Amino acid sequence: MIWPVVPIGEYQRLDVRPDDLLDGGDFRRCDTYRGGGGYDHFPGICEKRLGRLLHHQFVVQLYGCNLDCPYCYVTRSGVWGKAKHFTTKQLVHAFERSGQEVFHLMGGAPALYLNGWPELVAELPAAVFHSDFLLTEQPYDESVLADIAALGRGNTLFAVDIKGTTPADYERNTRKKFKADLFWGNLDRLVRNGINFYLTFTNPDMGNYDAMVESLVARFGRAIMDDAFIIKLVDYDALPFVDIRPWGEQPRYGKSPFERHLPRLNADLARLELIKAYWDIP
Repeated sequence: MIWPVVPIGEYQRLDVRPDDLLDGGDFRRCDTYRGGGGYDHFPGICEKRLGRLLHHQFVVQLYGCNLDCPYCYVTRSGVWGKAKHFTTKQLVHAFERSGQEVFHLMGGAPALYLNGWPELVAELPAAVFHSDFLLTEQPYDESVLADIAALGRGNTLFAVDIKGTTPADYERNTRKKFKADLFWGNLDRLVRNGINFYLTFTNPDMGNYDAMVESLVARFGRAIMDDAFIIKLVDYDALPFVDIRPWGEQPRYGKSPFERHLPRLNADLARLELIKAYWDIP
């Protein structure tokens, strides 16, 4: 798999310590306890679910997102910035050099690249792989989810981020229409395939929060709310710059020759791995 990674942009750097930038800013590290006094519950959930208290993360930010959240400190410039391209092995080597404990595949919307996750999980048998589902990126491939569950048993933990308690609340938080069938269908697929996840609720309308929880519990049982928590908005320094450029890809630039041939390159890479395996080439 070849991954389009957007380096940490100039506006996001307003909220990132310079010494947390890795490889010239291609990646970053994050101590989930240092910022905000531990508002991110990941370390405690990781200890409870996987038996490992970990809070030092190596963060990779992938290109693109299906949402347009007005509070996103990555900003449109970071989500839709000029991407660099890395193979799975290059990302793994960068993670190993970083000395961090958790490989956090972030976005944007990392599940746009869900089909490549099993390859990453397989290359990280001793580390914890963490990423995020938004439930509305695309219909999740159940065979891919099954592979992730099988390969990552004991070392994967995912956040499922619910961006609204009603369709209107979702649109307020994301500036996109709520796709109910996709949302509920993808959550069904995660549960059905045994994906190890917890729910987060970003900036929810608390007047409808209890009703949303009741809907979730009625569909999946009370265990669906295990370890769930609410994420309050943070007044990041980057927020004035969120909308400094239009949302989405910029067609006036067109795709580079590399991007146009990316699907073929990934197919060629997969064939090369099969050849190496057949001939036992390291």
